[in-house]
Amino acid sequence: MKVTCDKCDCDMTITSTFRYVCPQCRHEIEMQWVQEANKKHWDTHKKNIEWAKIKDNEVIIVK
Repeated sequence: MKVTCDKCDCDMTITSTFRYVCPQCRHEIEMQWVQEANKKHWDTHKKNIEWAKIKDNEVIIVK
């Protein structure tokens, strides 16, 4: 799954088992929020999220 920071449009990286962090602006989000969004997406569409953008603490599904 590609996770992108909405502030600077760069790809976020996993820095621990708990967080995604943007290497440019240092914006962080808990991995659990992304996993919860993916579970809801799976329950509805029967497929994983391909790309998500992170805006503050919100997970926005791009595709």
